[in-house]
Amino acid sequence: MHGRDTSLSWVKQGRRPEALFRTRYHNATLTLGRLRQEEEGEVVLQSFRHDAHLAIMHVGPAPRNHISTGPGRMAEVFHAADAFNLTDLNAAPSCRIIGRFDSLHLHIPRAALDDLADEAEVPLIRALRTPDGWNTQDPIVDGLRPLMLAALERPEEASQLLIDHLVLGLCAHLVQRYGGMPEPGRLRGGGLAPWQLRLARELIAENIAEAPSLAEIARQCRLSVAHFSRAFKASTGTTPHGYLQACRVARARQMLARPELTLAEIALACGFADQSHFTRVFARQEGETPGLWRRQQRRAA
Repeated sequence: MHGRDTSLSWVKQGRRPEALFRTRYHNATLTLGRLRQEEEGEVVLQSFRHDAHLAIMHVGPAPRNHISTGPGRMAEVFHAADAFNLTDLNAAPSCRIIGRFDSLHLHIPRAALDDLADEAEVPLIRALRTPDGWNTQDPIVDGLRPLMLAALERPEEASQLLIDHLVLGLCAHLVQRYGGMPEPGRLRGGGLAPWQLRLARELIAENIAEAPSLAEIARQCRLSVAHFSRAFKASTGTTPHGYLQACRVARARQMLARPELTLAEIALACGFADQSHFTRVFARQEGETPGLWRRQQRRAA
């Protein structure tokens, strides 16, 4: 599951993120947040010492001055534009940032690393390290950054399934590339068992207004989240989130036949954030807006 919150458990001192999502993965909770300062000024951040890593992804220009401190050391940090780095929170790091900045933070506890390794049946991951510090270039992180920003800026349009996919996908990439985890073997059989596929489809279709948790569906199918996601796509050709959107559009088509219902009412009943969100998703799948689709159906009747 994921949810919004206003605090970070690992921050001992400093500003709190303005937006936050949580994704449950087996025995751990991964947290995605955004921290920014739009005015000139100084921010001091300090972490509690605990067994976790923090992926920090700057958005646009880096801060004018960033001084990082650790046990018995202090160093000025220079960033590339859209910089990305991984920080080990075992050292209880702290930093002083001067100037405007905007960044995304993904908190990855040790339990999540252990669960990923156990699921892939590979040795435990000791640490996550970026080879070039704040000058590390990663096209996958660059590609996911705008998707994470869009979700954090418009959380009402970001379903639990979408957030789960973004967070778990980014975590799996970081673990494989920067933790040295081998590529897991392919699933036996490739897809879900018939009873699992039937149950997953029922859970999604019956809860389209609330957007069921990816973790809960996987639990009902007796699978891990990552295993379920891969097997569902192998069985259906789409992700659970894609299937959810298709179910919403199918329900909307049925409701559009009822002239007494407004587009706003249909959007709410089908789980869309608002009429605008409904129109975009419907047009993307059907090739035309809900209003035009409704008028054409009436003329054809």
